[in-house]
Amino acid sequence: MMQPRVRNAGFAPPDATGPGGPSAFSIEPVAEAQSGEASSPLNDVLLRAGRHCQKLVNATTVRIWLARRGGSRLVSREFDGAGVHYRDHRIGRGHGLAGWAMIAGEPLCLRAGGARPALSGRVPEFRSALVVPVFRRGAAFGAIECLDPRHGGDFSDADLEQLVVAAEPIALAIDNALLVEQAERRALEKEVLLEISRTLSARLELDDVIEVILRSLRQVVDYDAAAIYLVSDSTRELELVREIGYPEGSENAFRLQIGQGVVGWVAKTSEAAIVPDVADDPRYVVARVETRSELAAPLIVEGRTIGVFNLESDLEDAYHEGHLEIVRAFAAQAAVAVERARLTAELVDQRRLERELAIARDIQRSFLPDAPPEIEGFELAGTTRSHDEVGGDYYDFIHVSDARLGLAIADVSGKGIPAALIMAGFRMSLLAEIRNEFAIRAIMRKVNSLVHESTDRGKFVTAFYGLLDTKNRVFTFSNAGHNPPILWRRDGTLEYLEEGGVALGVLPDAHYEDRPMPLRSGDVLVMFTDGVTEAESATREHFGSARVEEVIARLADRSAAMILEGIVSAVIEWCGERGQSDDLTLVVLKVTGESK
Repeated sequence: MMQPRVRNAGFAPPDATGPGGPSAFSIEPVAEAQSGEASSPLNDVLLRAGRHCQKLVNATTVRIWLARRGGSRLVSREFDGAGVHYRDHRIGRGHGLAGWAMIAGEPLCLRAGGARPALSGRVPEFRSALVVPVFRRGAAFGAIECLDPRHGGDFSDADLEQLVVAAEPIALAIDNALLVEQAERRALEKEVLLEISRTLSARLELDDVIEVILRSLRQVVDYDAAAIYLVSDSTRELELVREIGYPEGSENAFRLQIGQGVVGWVAKTSEAAIVPDVADDPRYVVARVETRSELAAPLIVEGRTIGVFNLESDLEDAYHEGHLEIVRAFAAQAAVAVERARLTAELVDQRRLERELAIARDIQRSFLPDAPPEIEGFELAGTTRSHDEVGGDYYDFIHVSDARLGLAIADVSGKGIPAALIMAGFRMSLLAEIRNEFAIRAIMRKVNSLVHESTDRGKFVTAFYGLLDTKNRVFTFSNAGHNPPILWRRDGTLEYLEEGGVALGVLPDAHYEDRPMPLRSGDVLVMFTDGVTEAESATREHFGSARVEEVIARLADRSAAMILEGIVSAVIEWCGERGQSDDLTLVVLKVTGESK
């Protein structure tokens, strides 16, 4: 990155609009004075011209005023005795002696006790004064103001005549200095823009991009404080990304809504704002008591405002259209770089999330049975189809003993990775308690306690667990707030298995019932999650339990696998183009023959 160059207050070319007319010359400060900054073409001319006029008419005070871009202010430069440091004085357009002379286009000699024209704005105290407008290409772009002869008394007509004669070469010298400084400034701006374009073309993190932006911007536009805001896509609020030069304790001033403050106004309207005096602008939100003027420009990508640049200066009326022009060019590149950095960060986060989801999917798949067990006299089938990348549904066939098989189905409140983690904890707890050979009601009570201790309030698990005694053909179950499974009997009657208790994790000391159910040849038991019954059609009508019953009755003489696929197909067809809106999990048990 290039080193910052010494910058001085440059002045706009003669085609800028000023108070003298459409082709007036105007002053264009690029940076405020710093130690050692006095050496520049313009400063050298102003210093030499001021000393020349002081000697010429023996004046106590000499100021050379120039109109800044747009003509809203006149600026003069006052140097220290060594001509090294300077400070600028500003007055409004048409104000004071200089403003009067530029508008009138005439020189003026005022003597003690003599008549004075009507003057407006700030007028310095003086006994006698000379003021001469300076012209270039027929338009006044400044004025030479001399106050009070050193020897006392008044300025003479001869003094005025000498000053008028000197004004023409002074104007020419200033014009040449302005053109030189303008060329240097434009070259610096192009160099900085080219440098930042090269720098930002590299793959950078968002923090690195903003660091480059603020460092490079300071090479062409001076500021005492700066902040960059980005518009939040989710909340549409302004999020402070980086600030420089603001005191501790000013955080509240950075919490801005769209439309609030100068920055919020820029974000809302996508228009830049130049505030010459923040004390006169009700939009200004005080973050620094030293701030006197402000410039804010939008960061725009493809017609969309993604953020705002905000610059603040301790000097009144420090910014103007010249600054805004370069900031806009700068912001155009910066906006693309910031957007690219943000999208890159989002892509990195997305890829990390995808990796995490892939791991979670692998873990979740490991929880599910590879295939249903083969048991003489019974057929089993199970499936789960996740709505999201990682679902909250679970089913399992759990080997308890040679003549006993556990059947489990569950659904966690919520979706995604958090639901999968809760489900993993539930499964571990369930398997641990089953191995302890507890009665079903005791298993559910202890699992409930573990789920309640390990999950946040508002999270719960609906679960159904049953134990199939394959020798005696008895199915003992307990339902913890889950969708009641449907037991379809061979004679066409059916029953919903509801006995049990509340969902797991809701109450710390919940109690559960269990119930044995005898099974006969041809019976079909269908266990499912709410993704089946609550599947919605194009008109948002639920699939419902009645349609599950219809599919079971229609396919009851088929295998367990065919019954399962028939229900899944019916649900998917019901959803149509909308697709499933929740995880869909089913377990089918069919009794195929009498025990031997």
